[in-house]
Amino acid sequence: MQCQTERYLETAYSRTRLPAPYDWDSVVLDATARRMVRTDFELFFQREEWFRQHNLPYRRGYLFWGAPGNGKSATIRVMSAHPYIQPYTLDLSDAEEKSRDVLRMFETAAQNTPSLVIIEDLDRAFPTEGKRTQERTVSFQTLLNCLDGVGSQDGVIVVATANDPTCLDPAILKRPGRFDRVVQFRNPDADLRRQYYKRLSPTLGGEQFEVAIEQTEGFSFAQLRETYILGSQSAFEHGREVGVTDVIEAIELQTAGALELKTSISASGFVRHAETSASRK
Repeated sequence: MQCQTERYLETAYSRTRLPAPYDWDSVVLDATARRMVRTDFELFFQREEWFRQHNLPYRRGYLFWGAPGNGKSATIRVMSAHPYIQPYTLDLSDAEEKSRDVLRMFETAAQNTPSLVIIEDLDRAFPTEGKRTQERTVSFQTLLNCLDGVGSQDGVIVVATANDPTCLDPAILKRPGRFDRVVQFRNPDADLRRQYYKRLSPTLGGEQFEVAIEQTEGFSFAQLRETYILGSQSAFEHGREVGVTDVIEAIELQTAGALELKTSISASGFVRHAETSASRK
């Protein structure tokens, strides 16, 4: 393995420079995700000889699942920045992405190990038969063949994401070895919310801060970040450093906005999918 000073993310048609450093401290993970992803990923590069001695395939497959905004993509960005690895990404929802492009990408990854193949929103690209909304440009069998074939290629890591794994075609999950680690990225609990806010601003604390932590029950990391950004904007307008009161005000505004949107959906002007379907009968 060689340390790569210039980092690029390869796609089927282009490459994008990766400026981010390899820094696991840039993401907040719960204990399960930390053990099943960070620890496992780092040990993978240290135990190549151990894998071979025990006649184990020197590969890994990860499936990250959970609601949007809880760190799946952020974790993949850290993995992509590993100094020894060459990352590749596939956009299966892209109409321009063809089966031959997927085959070529997996072949290239196998020729440039250690490599990371990223497949995001797998549940949108290959849902169960009853939940398909559009024709696929990449055949399902091509994906399965690539996942199975890459299992014999040393040094290849596949990481896929899904918001709802129950929507996935069972063939993706039912065969052992396609994904060694299936990891849920949950909404953060109180300790993780506290840790996340502290990373954004170490000065946050005190009794009011605990009120903010309680009020954000059920928030995703992305929603927490939005409350901090909104609070920071308010602090800037008043010419002061962001404080707990700014964050609490932002939390209340965000909660009220979400409630208003939820109740407004039933008002005139919003068309539900069921109503649309009924009107077409």
